[in-house]
Amino acid sequence: MNIFNNLFEKKKYLDCPFMKNSLHFFYDAVRACCVNVSGPVFYSDYKGENIDFDYIYNERKKVFDGILTAKEKKYIPACCENCCDVEKFFVDDKPQSFNNEIKTVYFHNHMSCNARCVYCSYDYFDRGYGYDVLNFVKDMIERRILLPDASIYMSGGEITITNEFEELLSLLLSYMNNKVEILTSGIKYCKSIQEAFSKDKCKLIISLDSGNKNVYEKIKKVDCFDKVVQNLKDYISFSDNAKSNILLKYIIVDGINDTVQEIEDFLKLASELGILNVRIDFDFVKYRFSDAVKLPKHYFELIEYFDTSAKEKNLSINTYGQIEAILQKAKENG
Repeated sequence: MNIFNNLFEKKKYLDCPFMKNSLHFFYDAVRACCVNVSGPVFYSDYKGENIDFDYIYNERKKVFDGILTAKEKKYIPACCENCCDVEKFFVDDKPQSFNNEIKTVYFHNHMSCNARCVYCSYDYFDRGYGYDVLNFVKDMIERRILLPDASIYMSGGEITITNEFEELLSLLLSYMNNKVEILTSGIKYCKSIQEAFSKDKCKLIISLDSGNKNVYEKIKKVDCFDKVVQNLKDYISFSDNAKSNILLKYIIVDGINDTVQEIEDFLKLASELGILNVRIDFDFVKYRFSDAVKLPKHYFELIEYFDTSAKEKNLSINTYGQIEAILQKAKENG
């Protein structure tokens, strides 16, 4: 029966928007994706050499053509296997061709940081300055390859301490229609971010992970809790837009902040600051997306408490796709 069903099963096509129109400036590569797998890699062992965007477009088309011509009923390119998002992008009809356009950009090209988080996803990388991207962005803008409505994500390492951050953010703010999303420790106060808030052109994501100084220092390995909290107050004081455009994140760390009380302290602080958006995550390198993933059972209880308490405080709960995929996989695994 299974053989018979497979024989008449309709072919599905992978139609991934990241493969077609996303660009990820990673620390040691230029590639298409920013999930748990690399996706198509255009330049490996990359150190800042010239980027040919026509070459990148042609490489994308090669992967795309491989999807269209594959004999398998549900073909996944080798570079996309085990992607936590891949099942979202299968379609019944043959996908249409695409233009040389960038609709999503991830700036992840430096590993220098002003914190030393115990859960850092890139602990295996050398800490240091990677490569600059300002001229590449100017080229994409001049050629209209980067669309004004593209989604922009800036992170690191710590993006705010890089040499070109101020100029790069200024360029993006002047060209982009959408808000630029910045993942930062929040340790450095930036006038450019302050101005971006005043124009409602910026979103900030800060992993505070605690509601008190002692726990923060255990996780971040730096004594900067008071500084980050003051910076948050200053951003909000300068522009009321900051309240709805700052997301405070709580990453569960085993044996340090994995208690209801620590979560409650964090949520109380967010509420007192006037910040409206919160999110709970966990170490998705330690508990990576796989068929064998198992999460500590009390994580589900902590997440449930987080959601309940956040709603009681009128906080908006945000989620992250990779975390949600791991949670679902862990539930399936029992």
